[in-house]
Amino acid sequence: MNIQQALNVFGLEGELTVETVKKAYKKLALKYHPDRNPLGEELMKAVNAAFEVLMNNVDNINKFQSEKSEERYNYGEELEKVLTALSAMAGIVFEVVGNWVWITGDTINHKDALKEVGCKWAPKKKMWYYRPEEHRSTWNRREHSIDEIRVMYGTSGSKAGRGFKALDAA
Repeated sequence: MNIQQALNVFGLEGELTVETVKKAYKKLALKYHPDRNPLGEELMKAVNAAFEVLMNNVDNINKFQSEKSEERYNYGEELEKVLTALSAMAGIVFEVVGNWVWITGDTINHKDALKEVGCKWAPKKKMWYYRPEEHRSTWNRREHSIDEIRVMYGTSGSKAGRGFKALDAA
């Protein structure tokens, strides 16, 4: 995740300070707290990953923001809509890893609905995924397993749709 992608998770743009980022983080942490939001656990994975990127690059936040307005948007809200749609699909299991969503389970019965939400099929992983539109990596074409991706982005759990028991990813 780069700085602009992290800012998109928070929906931030313009001249930013550390206090602005921390304030946005606290606001999202309250909004997506698992006690308040049933999808909060998964949403907080993306928020925490974005916060880590921003705090590790605090001196460069304003320097590396995109000049293009079409590259700045509120990915947090977009992600919440996608996770809400996925959670309504019976038998679907999803997990947020970084700012991507990986989807398994009973996907055959939901193929059209997954496409409608904007999900794409990863044939090598045999999984569906959802990612920010600007996150098309052309420089790193090395194939990573889902376990390697989990280790890189620090996640280890999945959430199942419509009350199905979540699977342990480990």
